Amino acid sequence: MELAGLDALIVDDHEAMRTLLARVLSKAGVERVRTAAGAAEALAALGERPAALILADRNMPGMDGLAFVAAVRADPTLSAAKVIMVSGATGADHTAAARAAGADAVLIKPVTMGDLLTAINALFAV
Repeated sequence: MELAGLDALIVDDHEAMRTLLARVLSKAGVERVRTAAGAAEALAALGERPAALILADRNMPGMDGLAFVAAVRADPTLSAAKVIMVSGATGADHTAAARAAGADAVLIKPVTMGDLLTAINALFAV
């Protein structure tokens, strides 16, 4: 799948991170990038139009990233999405928890454009 054909959703409670990740995806050729400030907003957006790629922050107020990813995986209309958990938390236990929730990949903040593109390319075999 070409990156230009991806519909991506970025979920992060920090506007600066949403903006940065959206710019990286746009520079990589992703034409349809949506953002959400939290899990509830993201689930509503996904209900209107599913996304092939979701970048989700782990630490968000209300529903955290782990619960959000689990909700995505539990929804048959969303379960095929590739999910990359973006987290400031380090350590094998944090990565294992993200994977157990259903994340396809985990990136530790600060995320570089190279790391993000490598993860996306691996998930979509671009």
